[in-house]
Amino acid sequence: MLVLLAVFTAVSFAAREFVRRRCSADDRDDLADQAKNLITGVAATFGFFIGFAITVTWGGVSAAQTAVEQQAAAVTQMSRELGNISDRAQSAALTGQLRSYAEVAATEDDDFLRSGRSSELPSTAPLDRFEDALYAYAYGPQAPAREVPGLVAAASALETSAAGVSAVANRSLPAPLGALLLFIGALASIVMGITTVAYRRPVLISVWCLIPAVSITVVLGLAFPFAVRGGFPLASLQAVLPGLAG
Repeated sequence: MLVLLAVFTAVSFAAREFVRRRCSADDRDDLADQAKNLITGVAATFGFFIGFAITVTWGGVSAAQTAVEQQAAAVTQMSRELGNISDRAQSAALTGQLRSYAEVAATEDDDFLRSGRSSELPSTAPLDRFEDALYAYAYGPQAPAREVPGLVAAASALETSAAGVSAVANRSLPAPLGALLLFIGALASIVMGITTVAYRRPVLISVWCLIPAVSITVVLGLAFPFAVRGGFPLASLQAVLPGLAG
């Protein structure tokens, strides 16, 4: 945010100094009047695009939360199916592998999801190991026929939910929209700078430039669906871990 504030403030002061040096007093007053009339329209346009961008990015954040909730539900259902396995040793072994996957997904995937690097998730390897062990049991000679459909269905739901989280993590703010916000923010700063050419000390320029700086910072902070910090939206997945501890 401080970088954007410095840039917009510098652009505003540069526009102000350019007009003061190149234009006569009458021309400066005329330009200032025109800029004051224009600033409302520019600010409204900027506000519209900021609102649109936040709508787009927050929709991705909501989708991320839903995807993780589905992942948590799939882990819980898989745990229940494993608990119904008649071979208690096999049940404990598979539950341990499921727990290892869930712990990694809930605690180590965060940074990768936040930056959109879904192809590098640490949880991919433990999920593959769990699936291999589960299918080896389900399609092996030891698994009773009545257990197989439930195990396979739960495993399929778990795979689908993990893929859903990865797919949502690949969403991001469209680059043209981000560039457009920066352009309109700079344009608004230029117009604002011109409105102050009649003042000796335009102390409020930086205050006004803080508005686009904060707005764009919020949008960029939501550029990736998992960008919100503080455990959200992985909290729902973290909540199921105690149930797998047994």
